[in-house]
Amino acid sequence: MRKIYEYKVIRYFPNSFSDEFINIGIMLDGTNQKERILNESEAKHLYCSALIGENKKFYGVIEYLNNLVEKGMLYDAHHYFHNFEFSERKQFISEKNENEIVEDLFENYIGYKFQSEVKLDKRIRLIQKSYSILESEFKFNKNIHIYKAEKFDFEIKHQRTQKIYHSNVGSIANKQDIVKMIMETPLHKKKNHYYNFLDIATSTKNNDYKERLDLNKIEYSDYSTEEKIVEHFEKLIA
Repeated sequence: MRKIYEYKVIRYFPNSFSDEFINIGIMLDGTNQKERILNESEAKHLYCSALIGENKKFYGVIEYLNNLVEKGMLYDAHHYFHNFEFSERKQFISEKNENEIVEDLFENYIGYKFQSEVKLDKRIRLIQKSYSILESEFKFNKNIHIYKAEKFDFEIKHQRTQKIYHSNVGSIANKQDIVKMIMETPLHKKKNHYYNFLDIATSTKNNDYKERLDLNKIEYSDYSTEEKIVEHFEKLIA
């Protein structure tokens, strides 16, 4: 039997003076009360330009909300502060039960933004491979060094030229990866500082996104295989 479910979307505003918000949870209203809140693990896979430099605070907010869920206090409005807002009440008609509905709504409003596990696994693997390749293939070259970075996946420094390459690994087909790279790249770049988008995609390249990288003076490199990673490093030390 089909039922009418009423729900609200919980929105978080990193900057209360800005209109930019992030959907972070779903609340079913009425007699079908059920909620689904972003957890900390999922929050680490969610990107929003407004969160740059605010990740620690955001994770604290997510922990706070999940504590309210455990205590059964999520629906008490006085626990929220001015960085939160609820959407207008919406309706959803379905034969599914409350648990299935809240998961479906969560996926529609929030979950679709997460990087897939396949993509995430490959990205992490290639970042780790970057370190191992430099330590093995280029171990006799004392000019090039790789470092962890605060905003980027890693930075490479050429000791002799003092050039620094700020690098993010991602997919040219993923808008979130492109936006993240552009937002973290300063408009006014320091001398000897370069910005690289390292593409793990193996399918047809998205020329529109590549043009956006070019406009922001971000260099694009194919980073989809171990051979391509080696080629990229060889180009940096040439």
